[in-house]
Amino acid sequence: MPRHVLTAVGVGGEPIGREARDTTPPLALVASYGDLHACDYVTVTQDAAVSLYARDPDGIWCVVCAGTDAVTADEMRLWFDLTHHFPGPGRTAESHPLGRAPATGAGGSIDAAGAVALVREHIEARGPDYPSQGLEADRFAAGWSVYAPVDIDDSDPMAFLDLPLDRSVFLISDAGRIKEVTTAIPPEQARTLFTAEEAFVRRAPVEESFMNSFKEEFERLDALSGRPSAIADFTVVSTPPEELIAGRVAALAQETAQQLALLGPAQWQRMTAVFSCAVSAERAGASFWDHEQPLDARVPEQVALLVRRQRHLAAAMPAGPWLRMLLTVTKGADGRAQVATEYDYGDERLADAHLLAPAHYRNDLAAYPRAEVPAWLTRYAAGRGPRAERAGAEPSPARPARAEPPRPAPAERPFVESRVGRSSLVADRHRVSYGQDTLDWDEADWIRYPVSRMKHQGFLFPSLYTNTYAFGVGTYGDSPKNLGHISWNNGGKKSRPPEEWLALVDFVQRVVEPRLLAQHLALIRRGGSFTIGEVRVHRDGLTLRGVMDADWRALTDIEVAHGLVSVHEQGRSQPLRVSLDSPNAVLLPRVVAAMTG
Repeated sequence: MPRHVLTAVGVGGEPIGREARDTTPPLALVASYGDLHACDYVTVTQDAAVSLYARDPDGIWCVVCAGTDAVTADEMRLWFDLTHHFPGPGRTAESHPLGRAPATGAGGSIDAAGAVALVREHIEARGPDYPSQGLEADRFAAGWSVYAPVDIDDSDPMAFLDLPLDRSVFLISDAGRIKEVTTAIPPEQARTLFTAEEAFVRRAPVEESFMNSFKEEFERLDALSGRPSAIADFTVVSTPPEELIAGRVAALAQETAQQLALLGPAQWQRMTAVFSCAVSAERAGASFWDHEQPLDARVPEQVALLVRRQRHLAAAMPAGPWLRMLLTVTKGADGRAQVATEYDYGDERLADAHLLAPAHYRNDLAAYPRAEVPAWLTRYAAGRGPRAERAGAEPSPARPARAEPPRPAPAERPFVESRVGRSSLVADRHRVSYGQDTLDWDEADWIRYPVSRMKHQGFLFPSLYTNTYAFGVGTYGDSPKNLGHISWNNGGKKSRPPEEWLALVDFVQRVVEPRLLAQHLALIRRGGSFTIGEVRVHRDGLTLRGVMDADWRALTDIEVAHGLVSVHEQGRSQPLRVSLDSPNAVLLPRVVAAMTG
């Protein structure tokens, strides 16, 4: 019988402990093994198949990837550490495997003027409320930090109070990628993370990295000897073969599909994801189908980071880096998923919906030189946009071409726009605002919309009724306070709900709840847990206040009435109750149905 080898590993892949077992270890055993060795990662190897387990910042263990090869497991370990821990408690960025800036690519290092020009073009194309003139650039390890300086009166000791606290700063890599950050984040912290992201994407394959490290160590020891070197030159020739790179590219595409699958609703049958990429920008989107009903999902930045790495490895193939990747995942009757990957290298012109600005393709051709470039791409990258590309126009050699700013789309009509109390409530399909607080629906971690009725008993006069329709949405971090508590009060025994409340509830039930439900179910199935009110929801069932447990297999019924979610358990007279006023209490019936069905 093949043995299963558990290995506790550090962030750099160094083994900390190793143990062999005859049977497949469950998640709980893997977690305890990692806790025993005080590490965040454990691999389980059977023959050549490697599964990677990781602990998130909340201490919850999960499966990152299963049954892959050792190199892909290493890639996913670094990706998980970068997106969840970097640099990590007790560690400095310099000691982290991604703490060093990546080597300059074929395009060389961008200069300050080039960085400012890219940011100015970015600002003018997107139209944010930010000055595009008078920008300054500061060099750091992975590129440039570009910003609009703020002048203050040095003679006024109170002038610092006028400094903006939440100002945009643009980080630009030597490859041309732009990341907008805020001054609310310490500048050194933002630059360090940006450097690590570039290092993750652009680091050399494992064989080449090993030989580069060997070369550096050889040169260090040779310099310490104090004698003339016996070797005049040292050239690394250990580029991995084409079929090996192709296998790693395919494996990372598979892992990308696995991460995307966690974003969908519980019962989806098919998923498609499209990535249109250049070295300095990308467009991405994913859709899930439950029968014939599509549900669009936003691709998070951490998945886009994984795609950038996959594309960088693909650039070493003879065909070069793809311009567009299509992932399709289909669930079979047995519940297993089949992943299909298609690559578009630009033989035909991309659709307008997938085209990036010409400057991004110029950056891409500089970073990844190609022996042959499609004619349409040559014209488009050199021109001012689709019109110039179709006409075959060439830019004037005396003036560099610049991407034409897109025409602004017509303003979207909000589905809620009214006055609630003393503040304005506005909601469209992208975000919701109440007073001074705004939140994108994609960022919402919880929702609630309880209804309550209060009867004022009358003796000399008829009884009066006050009906309160509440709505709240927020995040588990620094959540906007006003959005968590919006309410309407209507009188009357047969009061009708306000139209604004109905519209908000309808929207979150159709769009927000499926995403939240999928995320919570994925967390449970990976061995994690979350809390609704005083109830902890986990893979084995429900726990109330840490003392009352209810196993999924023992649950018999669930009902929603009188402002409560009541979960009945076999052999227990009193149900487990959660107030609908608790964030995400509305998800509990569907979570129970999924876990008991």
